[in-house]
Amino acid sequence: MKSQNDDAKSVQLLEDVFRGKYEIGLSSEIVKEYRDVLHRPHLNIDPEDADAVRALVEKHGYYIEPRPSTNDYVEMRDEKDRVFFDVAKCLNTKLITRNYKDYPVYERVTLIDELY
Repeated sequence: MKSQNDDAKSVQLLEDVFRGKYEIGLSSEIVKEYRDVLHRPHLNIDPEDADAVRALVEKHGYYIEPRPSTNDYVEMRDEKDRVFFDVAKCLNTKLITRNYKDYPVYERVTLIDELY
């Protein structure tokens, strides 16, 4: 994979996924979000590269449709992020993120900095 910074932790993580070290939990809602994010103009990602990354993620992903949690279970700063938390919870695995502010303090949330 190429990036403006080939040593970027997100690039390292995706390469590890493609090598089979990690698996990606996906849902239809997450795939829709990835399609949108990868094509945001301010990210300056070539559309063909964005589609290639998305296709690889979808190919290597493990699909589920999680039962949504509620604010009674865990409060989210941004409700659009809840599906990522719910997929990790349903798969009994870690949610890897760049920062904790997007998710509640919870044993399932891990910073990418803790991996690389």
